[in-house]
Amino acid sequence: MWRRTTGGIAAVGLATALAATFTAPASAAPASAGPASAGPASASPASPGLAPADPASAGAAQTIGAAQTGGSAQTGGSAQTGAGEPYDVTLPTGDKVHVSSGGVAAVTAAPRRNGYTPSFSVTQTGRDLFVVPDDQTSADPVSFNVTAIHEGRRAAVPAPKTSGDGLVTIRLKGIARDGRAARGTISVFNVEDGSRGSSRRTLPGDPELPCTEASWDGSGCIRVPPGTYSITGVIETMPAWQSSTAQDTPLNRSFVGYPEIKITEDTELVLDARRATEVKIDTPDHVTRRNLGSLSHLMWTRTPAKGPATSTGVLTGAGSVLEERVFMQPAPRVRTGSFEIYTRWRLEAPSITMRAPGLTLSPEYVNPVYFSDVSSQYPRLNGTARLRVADGDRPGADLRGRLALIRRSDDVSVAEQSNRAAAAGARMVAIYNDEPGVNGDTNGSGVKLTVPTVRLSHEQGRALLACGPVTVTAAGVTDSPYMYELVYPEKQGIPKKLHYVARTRDLARVRNDYHGFATMSTGRYHRRPWESIATAYTHPFKGAPRSRIEYLSADPDTTWTARAATPEEPYNHAFPDENTPYVQLDESVWLSYRPGQRRTRTWFEAPLTGGLNPLSPIARTGDRLRMRVGLVDAAGNFGRAYTSNFPGGFATDFRVYQDGKLIASTIHLPNGSLILPPEERTYRIEYDVDNHAPWALLSTRTKTAWTFRSARPAGTEDAVAPLLQVGYDANLDLNNRARSRTLNLAVRHQDGSTTPLRRLSLAVSYDDGASWTNASVRKTRDGYSTRLRGHGKVSLKIQAEDTAGNALTQETIRAYSLP
Repeated sequence: MWRRTTGGIAAVGLATALAATFTAPASAAPASAGPASAGPASASPASPGLAPADPASAGAAQTIGAAQTGGSAQTGGSAQTGAGEPYDVTLPTGDKVHVSSGGVAAVTAAPRRNGYTPSFSVTQTGRDLFVVPDDQTSADPVSFNVTAIHEGRRAAVPAPKTSGDGLVTIRLKGIARDGRAARGTISVFNVEDGSRGSSRRTLPGDPELPCTEASWDGSGCIRVPPGTYSITGVIETMPAWQSSTAQDTPLNRSFVGYPEIKITEDTELVLDARRATEVKIDTPDHVTRRNLGSLSHLMWTRTPAKGPATSTGVLTGAGSVLEERVFMQPAPRVRTGSFEIYTRWRLEAPSITMRAPGLTLSPEYVNPVYFSDVSSQYPRLNGTARLRVADGDRPGADLRGRLALIRRSDDVSVAEQSNRAAAAGARMVAIYNDEPGVNGDTNGSGVKLTVPTVRLSHEQGRALLACGPVTVTAAGVTDSPYMYELVYPEKQGIPKKLHYVARTRDLARVRNDYHGFATMSTGRYHRRPWESIATAYTHPFKGAPRSRIEYLSADPDTTWTARAATPEEPYNHAFPDENTPYVQLDESVWLSYRPGQRRTRTWFEAPLTGGLNPLSPIARTGDRLRMRVGLVDAAGNFGRAYTSNFPGGFATDFRVYQDGKLIASTIHLPNGSLILPPEERTYRIEYDVDNHAPWALLSTRTKTAWTFRSARPAGTEDAVAPLLQVGYDANLDLNNRARSRTLNLAVRHQDGSTTPLRRLSLAVSYDDGASWTNASVRKTRDGYSTRLRGHGKVSLKIQAEDTAGNALTQETIRAYSLP
């Protein structure tokens, strides 16, 4: 869950929340949850839970619910990692990195004074993860070591030296694609033994700084022992009207350098973006366009002959480049160690196109983050419109029902220009740059737009103006029915031709059915074999409930997972609104695909009930029981839910009983562990969730209780507890209305065991649980089935028990709708 707070532009990311520790018995000392970052001013301290009357009944209680704080959401990125305890880290720049228990690591950008939207350099060296905003690339790397900050240690960095016997000097010079001196970041890595794995230099470099062998500095020069190195990085090309080394939004980025080069003497290397080849993609089966935010990743890894690999790259958010283009310099195959580089793309139907007689334009919506918090606040064209062009700068021009063409100005914000034209009757506005090329600077933020507004290059704006009062055909798609998620790796070297053809027959086809709610955010994550984290951005999903076909790169070395959230997570906080609780569900499985493979996945299919995380099951190691529960939908997608720190949100209660006596509880994040006595005891875990959000029409209240027996397992491996789980299949449409009256049930054990059921019963209610009627359940080949006879919203109460005494009771109010 996330609580809305006021603030500036933030990167669209994933919500975090307020949590606490379980109350331990008075005789038990709770363990520390470890360091956690401070939350916003709106976050309140965690409240204590209930304590048992007899503290002697339990073993020593440990942390349940690592301390979390209220967070915000996006243009930042997020990442999938392995399951572990959640934590938050605040970087010196105010940017936040949240690593959740389910393996989602979200980067949330802090507002910059000038509205600049940073990209993030993501580097992993050994077990240390560095997340560096691109306006801080010459800073001390220790300040941006997320792993070290969380663990409260200082990562080892070689001491800088200004001279040394046997060292040679490498001077680095960057050239942009337009031939000017360039801004960039270059990494130096010894491919023989893996030394200098984190060495970084920023360009053009400060000529006043000495040339040293420091791992990171801003000199543009480094001293190293002679050897074989990888010297690679990214050069940024700025708009022609701007300084080539300005700290601002670039046109595009180029991967440059030498994945393998022998350095034996003092050397000057010119890293020239003009040598790089553009990455191009064709989708012959669908019309697609590189909409805002289509390019998200430029990542690479270098493995030495001996020693650890280093992986780095750029995570690019919507608006952090002016062109959705990337270039890579061809490179021969490496002979020492291994090398891989990839780009990732998200292609959909063109969000906006424009054409006039004899003129095809390249419009781009002005960045929504400056003018809205969620997509419903940002006007877009949906469908086709024929618009007469009017000069919006000409006094007295008739703009009624027309496309107002306006020249950008440093003296007036884009919002003022657009809204002024809209007030005069313009149906749509196009702002063209006042300097050669394109410009994404809106000269202000925090004001909503009233009509669709796009930006054009100076050249296209002038050409359109020169056409006179022509008619422009504009076409917009707000909810593309298809999407391509493409990862294109190159191994060992980079070919001269980087032109890919994405045919659907060569891709996997995943149909995603998004049920029930009007607004959502979605994200898809990928991972290459050398990646221990998987970064990605979430995006608004418009038009739900609906289906979308997603075509994924089919490669045994690329694995995929996904997530969805409802309501839509905000990507800014400029327009304070009522506090809103969010449900974020993760697919909880990583899959690789074959070409032509087909799959269907549902999201938020009712009911939404208490459930378990497949990536982090309730398990016991020795005397420590690790617990993590949340909400699951009918497809088994898992998400967290716990008490909101505002009215109209979630109210939860999590309790653990040992032989009928309460040993721990919390109303906050139900994650953590308990130390149990070694002998076998009976345990019951209860989890209640009330959803008071205005958007919650179904699954407004759910109560789940798991009963199981547990003793200290043999050995040191995790012993997954045999908790029962029930799956619901009511054959629902996208509005979560049943197509028939048949309800199928499937009961299984969390640990995969096959202990037979002793009993299964079902009761139903049509008055929100005020009265219950038993329903007849019959055994089928695949589980159990019943036929319901009522109408409207049906509530369900399931009771199941196996022959070993493991039991489940689950009650869901307003589970789904019957015809």
